[in-house]
Amino acid sequence: MTQLLIDGISTLSIHNGMLRIECVAVGPDTKPHPSGTLLIPAPAAAGVLQALTTGMQELDKKIREQVPTAGNA
Repeated sequence: MTQLLIDGISTLSIHNGMLRIECVAVGPDTKPHPSGTLLIPAPAAAGVLQALTTGMQELDKKIREQVPTAGNA
């Protein structure tokens, strides 16, 4: 499996029914450098975005449950 570090997105485009997400990573010079391209079939893009959103919300909830609030510490 290939791993792709993504610190940001430089461009989004659709070509031949594929959503192309050009990703960047911050290099040792603190400047963004291309790190790869995510290719998602356009009809699946909404589902992928929803899965990422839902997953991030669930992860955020778990993190908040593990971190004690100032009043409960």
